[in-house]
Amino acid sequence: MGSSGNILVEIFVVFLLIIFSPVLSRLFKIPVIVVEILLGILLGPSFLGLLEEVPWLSAMALIGFIYLMFVVGLEIEVGFLKAKFLNVVAMALGSFLTPLVLGYLVALHYELPPEFIGVALSTTSMGIVLPTVKEFSHRTEVAQILLGAAVLVDVMSMFALAYIVEKTFLSPDKLLLLLISIVGFILVVFFLKNWEPARSKASMLVGEYHLDVRLSIALIFGLAVLAEIIGIHAILGSFFAGLLISELREKVEKLVEKLLSFGYGFFIPIFFITVGVRTDLGLILGNIRGIEILIALLSVGFIGKIFGTFIVSKFSGFTKYESLSIGFAMSARLSLIIASAELGLAAGLITHEIYSMLVLLAIISVLLSPSLAKLIMGKEVVKVPEETPIP
Repeated sequence: MGSSGNILVEIFVVFLLIIFSPVLSRLFKIPVIVVEILLGILLGPSFLGLLEEVPWLSAMALIGFIYLMFVVGLEIEVGFLKAKFLNVVAMALGSFLTPLVLGYLVALHYELPPEFIGVALSTTSMGIVLPTVKEFSHRTEVAQILLGAAVLVDVMSMFALAYIVEKTFLSPDKLLLLLISIVGFILVVFFLKNWEPARSKASMLVGEYHLDVRLSIALIFGLAVLAEIIGIHAILGSFFAGLLISELREKVEKLVEKLLSFGYGFFIPIFFITVGVRTDLGLILGNIRGIEILIALLSVGFIGKIFGTFIVSKFSGFTKYESLSIGFAMSARLSLIIASAELGLAAGLITHEIYSMLVLLAIISVLLSPSLAKLIMGKEVVKVPEETPIP
């Protein structure tokens, strides 16, 4: 069989994983993203060796990574920040800064990049928090503050990651470009939200040629390229593209559904499967130090989130159990910590061993955090949604 035949077999195997991962997710009641990563680990070099990171898979995974960050922006609803704004900001700062400081100290002890590890541990998972919050419907105030804080932590994490990976972006010329881009971004959102003729003319082309989807894809990668030109990472560009379309959600609901289906159904699963293929468990489990670092990072990740949010929650008037539940809910990490791992590995900030640790940390936190949060809140643990939102 020629090289083209091998590629076709590899593509077929990847698509089989994409098809069966939702089935396994429903069967084992765990998020589909976790299933995709685990399948990548199982079929990758760590176990069966049926998949390896070949050029076409790396290229598709990069597209999936950029698209994932677009969906993270798309899933953010700024309206969550408006309810009890000061409490939301305090909760977000407690959730972000405490694990950042503890992670920084642990990283210094193990001679790891402290800023990077601190930010990676400070991330949270909006896509896991959201279905967890649905179980808190009888505690509206808890749900509102939890969602708002998760949104704010997501945004802070994105900027912190971009800064750590591309520290040179704050030079005067690039800062000016960034400010111009932000102003332009705000003007475009205002224009699209308020100028009806532009939308009505565009809608004439949408039905026949799916021009809305084409323009959205161009926007995602156009802003990603612009971000690289400015000197920040491409993921911030695609993240802003998601925020832009999110602000127009009420007017383009059908477009949002198309874009989410496109992402969940194709590019994003390929990215997470590739993450699994890249993960080398032997680097961690093959030595005592690797296991020790993993346990230390996992412990600090949970302690930092729980302690940071518990203090703020108590001052906000929540009960002990509500405060603990918020802490465990905010401890769930998935997309952004994996994004951190991808960026750190690509930038040479971390080794393959630390990359694999962060992936395992994400899986463990996602499997434990929602269940513990709901258990502490006194609710029966329920099934994970059929289609887990992107964190």
